[in-house]
Amino acid sequence: MKSIDIQTLNKMLGAGDAPILLDVRRRADCAANPQTIAGAKWCDPENIDRWVKDLPSARPIVLYCVKGGPVSQSAVERLRKEGFDAALVEGGLKAWIDSGQPVHAVLPKPYTIQTDDVDMLRRAGVSAQDIVHSVKVAEKALEIAGRTRADLDMELVGRGALFHDLGKARTHEIEHGKLGAEMGLALGLPKAVTALMEKHIRGGISPEEAVELGLPVKDYTLGTLEERIIIYADRLVDIITDGIVEIQAEIEAEVRFEEILQSIPKYGKNDRTLVRYLGYHREIQGLLKM
Repeated sequence: MKSIDIQTLNKMLGAGDAPILLDVRRRADCAANPQTIAGAKWCDPENIDRWVKDLPSARPIVLYCVKGGPVSQSAVERLRKEGFDAALVEGGLKAWIDSGQPVHAVLPKPYTIQTDDVDMLRRAGVSAQDIVHSVKVAEKALEIAGRTRADLDMELVGRGALFHDLGKARTHEIEHGKLGAEMGLALGLPKAVTALMEKHIRGGISPEEAVELGLPVKDYTLGTLEERIIIYADRLVDIITDGIVEIQAEIEAEVRFEEILQSIPKYGKNDRTLVRYLGYHREIQGLLKM
């Protein structure tokens, strides 16, 4: 097992070619001590299969957990098997703190829906009814994202869900996704948010479907878990609020999701859309049960 001590880490962090520093403490340990080494990125060790794919292979990687124990050891072993130059910090964060080194806050404040964003929807001309729907979708998406315990961009989840129907300020037709993305870019919204706005139609259509629907021909696939959670939340909110299906509690929409989509065309749309939505449901429910 490759490891480095605190003095070596200090020298490495001060160099021009500093390593990537990862805090791989468990979520509960971070909550118990919301501090980290400056420059470190927290990565949930339970989701290593996801974030390991995003690490650059050319730079050395240093990881730490609470005391340099099994959590960081397991992560280092996994990264080295993947070909990374990875090492753990001897003694972990405790050794760093005990040596008198500075620490910084690690856990960001939970993302909440911003009143300025809701006001932006209103000023753009989105109806009160559509704003209520968008807020409910954002709330549901944030709730589901939190329950997955995945390492997610919660701001993207919240804002993407809130703005997904921005184009309905102009039309409720199929092109509202494209128009909303254009409006979002003009308003200065992040590209990740506007991309979701354009791609959310029918849950992420193929280029062939775009031709059939008269939309610009491109791949609208939902490539991130954040996007899929938003679309899943959108469909759940429709089921919960439309009044077509008698729902006693919101969780029932998740439990009965497959039955509802397969029996009510309004929600399943067509065979291709149905397959997509069922895939998102199974993926996300799988994460919730982990």
